[in-house]
Amino acid sequence: MLATPWALLALIGVPIILGIYFFRTRSRRLEVSTLFLWGDHNQAKQGGRQMKRVQLPILIILELAAIILLSIAAARPMIRLESAAHPTVIILDTSYSMLAGKGNDSSQKRAIDDLHNLLETDIGYPVQFILAGSKPQLVAERSMNAAEAHNTLNSWLCNSPTADINAAITLSANIGALGTKILVVTDQPPTDKIDRGKLLWKAYGKNNDNFGIIHANRITQDDKDKVLVEIENFSNKPQKLNMTIIEAKTTNILFTDQRQMQPNEIHRIRTTLKNGCGAIGIRLGEDSLLPDNYAVLLPPAQRPVKIKIGSFQAGLADKIKRAVEASGIAEIVEQNPEMIFDSTTPNTSDDATTGTNTNPKRPVWTVHILTEPDEKSVKSYVGPFIIDRASQIANGLSLDGVVWSCNEDAKIAGNVIISAGDIPLLTDERRKNNTRIIHLKINDNISTLTSNPAFPILIWNILKYRSKQNSGFTANNLKLGTEAEFISGVGDRTLEVTSPDNEKKVFTINTGLNIYASSASIRIPADQVGLYNVKADSGNYEFSVSTLSAEESDLKNCKTETSGSWLDDEFMRSGYRAIAWVLLLGALVILALHHWFIANAKG
Repeated sequence: MLATPWALLALIGVPIILGIYFFRTRSRRLEVSTLFLWGDHNQAKQGGRQMKRVQLPILIILELAAIILLSIAAARPMIRLESAAHPTVIILDTSYSMLAGKGNDSSQKRAIDDLHNLLETDIGYPVQFILAGSKPQLVAERSMNAAEAHNTLNSWLCNSPTADINAAITLSANIGALGTKILVVTDQPPTDKIDRGKLLWKAYGKNNDNFGIIHANRITQDDKDKVLVEIENFSNKPQKLNMTIIEAKTTNILFTDQRQMQPNEIHRIRTTLKNGCGAIGIRLGEDSLLPDNYAVLLPPAQRPVKIKIGSFQAGLADKIKRAVEASGIAEIVEQNPEMIFDSTTPNTSDDATTGTNTNPKRPVWTVHILTEPDEKSVKSYVGPFIIDRASQIANGLSLDGVVWSCNEDAKIAGNVIISAGDIPLLTDERRKNNTRIIHLKINDNISTLTSNPAFPILIWNILKYRSKQNSGFTANNLKLGTEAEFISGVGDRTLEVTSPDNEKKVFTINTGLNIYASSASIRIPADQVGLYNVKADSGNYEFSVSTLSAEESDLKNCKTETSGSWLDDEFMRSGYRAIAWVLLLGALVILALHHWFIANAKG
């Protein structure tokens, strides 16, 4: 290793000396009567302008050797001391943009090829690898030699939605001992200048044109299945889009789009699917980055909540019905409801599931609305109302200008969600078997709540609150790097998850010591692109994962360059030893020998 490689410019003296010996003085033949008046005709010819056959006497060899040794010594050659080798932390970018490239020439492939060479030469051991994804992750075991480091490097996967390099550098600084070197391997240069020190940043990216799916959503609206897709042209030039939506099982083409897109343009596609359409696939033509060219959308996971409306005083039932129908997430039924709106006092037995549901895997909730027909015992409140904003029922709810009338002496159980001073108006009572009773006391005759926009919002919040407790996934079309939330059904004890690479994991469902819970929430990392299959005791489920990241799909800032250096003064003193003195000593010996030859030449 050379500390000052620019000093090798002194080697220019080598061709200069050679030129003197290659060119000889031009002369012409001249006949004379005698030679004793002339100088020694055997004298060696001096430098000249005419090139002659090469003649390399011992003196030029010594001169060349001296210049070469002095030039290399000026460059300050250093040798690494194995006894003082610095440990190394290697930060590997695991974002999927590292897969960008054409053919087998990806950023990750170029990085691996270079790192295999570095592991044999410039890397100090032991080596600690850190995977830089959304959150930095330490590789469990340190590599004590090159063979172990090669094995770890070969298992490097790039499937994260982003790479937090700064967090990984902070982690490496915290775990590294004094003198630890840090090597960052990524596809983009650093945003800030890196000074000479212990950090070396190597970027292996290339600025490639790319199309990417940056958003994909599928919803049910007005009994129709609708899809919204956003595609961006990550290029500085116009490109032709080649997008197709297919039915996953039959591969039938449902929609195509082949328009010309301008540089950095975002194109939005909205389409309605046919009834009963299963999983669909969104495809783009092949380009520099493949993971963002495909997305799978399953039918929405949230099915309507089955609602039964019981008996109420005149007019109130119609208001509740209109609010339920306007929510878009509920269906009014007479049999097997999941939630009952009723004015009668529900069965509060701890072991009972209220209502007439014959399916034990679907606990029945009750919205108990206490109405007081006798207006003499009713008191009206105009606020300010106290609202528990931590409850899902109060999400986005405003009661400004509402007149709320009720019997202040009526007792209701559960956690208070809305109150007027110390008078509870709406409570959430949790029962066994994952059932709940939401108590609401109101006199609709002299209240303005049911005619205020706050009422449909309140009903929507209650319905959404119930829908999130249905067994299955709360959402089944996810973005890479998020988590899928599974709500277990009654009787579910295990969950077997098969990832897109066919790896199986089993989760144990445990409701713990909570006697009121019959289900649990299981969170499954969505860390691979593709379709996950989930098997529970209550049935089989699926969820899909797509990249959907504009930041990772944009390759315009990717380039290949090296920033920073390990060669600061402290690092050089502790890990390397200078050998320039050896070269200087050799040059002195050669110069002494050169002088001896000149001094002993025949005069």
